[in-house]
Amino acid sequence: MKKLFTFVLCCLVVPASLFAQTPSAALLKQMAKETCLEMSKTDLTNKSPDELKIALGLPLVSVIGKHQAELKDLGYNFGDPKFAEKLGSDVGMQLVVECPQSMTAVVKNPDSFSQLAKSGKEPAGGSISGTLVKIVGGDFSYLQVEDSRGKVEKLWWMEYFDGSNRLVTEPQKYLNKPIRVRYVEKEIFNSTLTDYVKIKVITGME
Repeated sequence: MKKLFTFVLCCLVVPASLFAQTPSAALLKQMAKETCLEMSKTDLTNKSPDELKIALGLPLVSVIGKHQAELKDLGYNFGDPKFAEKLGSDVGMQLVVECPQSMTAVVKNPDSFSQLAKSGKEPAGGSISGTLVKIVGGDFSYLQVEDSRGKVEKLWWMEYFDGSNRLVTEPQKYLNKPIRVRYVEKEIFNSTLTDYVKIKVITGME
């Protein structure tokens, strides 16, 4: 859902001249018109970033629901985590053209749109496969994972993630065993360096 909200915002701030036609342009054009019609029912001028997120996202979610069967026929996989990103990009090619009033909304409420754009950026992430060599406890715990090249990566355990319960109840069971850890990169302030540094924060493990 968050990706759908982010997509709508991106559509409103990218010049239409950058877009090209797509094979499914007819359906996408229709969806853009329907999304625009729903958006036009709401005055976006004085809305806060959180209110904008809902006002921009819900119309698209509603339109997608109406066209699920057609989208599946065109090859959109609703089970794919990147579904929202792909559909957002495709519909966005039409939305700016079909909904010129959306640009008016951006002009009339630039601060909220700017804040929403910043909040919509998702941190970079990835995964590391290797051997779990150590679980280091403390106020902020972390895992040490050695990859196939012998490099040891530090991955911070700062919040709940899928699989963390297993490390709490049976930590020894996973030591020196193969593991795959998913993470996102986040910036934190390092008081020793008096600067911001990037760390890998765990989001899941297999």
